[in-house]
Amino acid sequence: MARRKPKYPYFLDPDSLWFPKPSEALTDEDADGFAGLLAIGGDLSVNRLIAAYSQGIFPWYSEGTPIFWWSLDPRMVMDLDGFRFSKSLRRTVKSGRFEVRVDTCFEQVIRSCATVDRTAYGQDGTWIVEDMIEAYIRLHEAGLAHSFETFLDGSLVGGLYGVSTGMFFSGESMFHTVPDASKVAFAKLVEFCRINGFHFIDAQQPTPHLASLGAKPIPRTIFLERLKEALKVRIQAEKWDYHTVVLSFGSNMGDRERTIREAAVRVKECLGGFGSWSSPFYESDPWGFDEPVEGFYNCCAVFHTKLSPHEVLEALHDVENSLGRERHEVPSSDGKRHYESRPIDIDILFYDSLQLDDPDLQIPHPRLSQRRFVLEPLARLCPHYECPGTGKTVAQLLKECPDHSQVKEVLPEC
Repeated sequence: MARRKPKYPYFLDPDSLWFPKPSEALTDEDADGFAGLLAIGGDLSVNRLIAAYSQGIFPWYSEGTPIFWWSLDPRMVMDLDGFRFSKSLRRTVKSGRFEVRVDTCFEQVIRSCATVDRTAYGQDGTWIVEDMIEAYIRLHEAGLAHSFETFLDGSLVGGLYGVSTGMFFSGESMFHTVPDASKVAFAKLVEFCRINGFHFIDAQQPTPHLASLGAKPIPRTIFLERLKEALKVRIQAEKWDYHTVVLSFGSNMGDRERTIREAAVRVKECLGGFGSWSSPFYESDPWGFDEPVEGFYNCCAVFHTKLSPHEVLEALHDVENSLGRERHEVPSSDGKRHYESRPIDIDILFYDSLQLDDPDLQIPHPRLSQRRFVLEPLARLCPHYECPGTGKTVAQLLKECPDHSQVKEVLPEC
């Protein structure tokens, strides 16, 4: 039987962003201890890092060595519905003891991660060398590397950082100086990914800590298929120090499709945040009307803003008014809520994980769980997001929804 010819890592051309196929990475049969090594050399420019992460490749090397580029098989991945949110961690998060911020002190986080003692993981020193720190700071300034930061009494006590070029987050490292601080930051990351409809969190390499949180190894071929799907929607390069707002849009008058599309454009302008994405359109029978009227077009969309919840509400009313919405009190003799046709209706479903019960604004939307015409498109956006105060995900709310009216997809995304 002929001996298998061993492979060798590729040496990258410094003038090209080309990478070999991940399947060309070394195996233990090629070089024991270097399984997953794909290429050597190149640089840590923003464009090269983007090219690498978009192909499931990441840099990992030590001081005094060339840059090593890796594509591991299997790959450690966190499915968003697989996060082990233990009762003790949930209590810690809800206690409010820690404050979590996003993208406010990236350099502090990455430098803190560089000082973590990794001897327990069989590592001597750190791969987060000065060149790596400077490279990821540039990537952060370009809006593609992000940090989740845990504060206690105003001091940074934990956090994590990673990279996102599409609907996934590739985690790089985390640290803590007080117990649970990094776990709280990770819980915030999971919440962010869920509400924004991300597909998964790439944990790259197996560690006991990530496994305890629910990450699992999957074959590289499966990982690359999922990565390809996640990259179909590219993330706008921006800092993530915004609030995430999820809205529902409805119309049953005039050109329903055109009105909703125009409303979404105006809302994005008013809220002033970075990119948004939306569900397909769905058509549903009128809900809560006394007389037969035309059916509704509905969709849901995610936006980002620095406005407060009440400022968002005011902005939405302005958009509705600009598109011909008139609000009337519908007489009721039976004490039940009655509805009227409208060219546009925009509701706030979620604002981060906030729970608000003011006379003029309730978040999450109080009738969310009863409305299939909202839950169907919402489940296309963020099925794994846990609705605050319910302990149930959007997918679970849809499954348990008592509204059995017909809701059908009719148009692509708005």
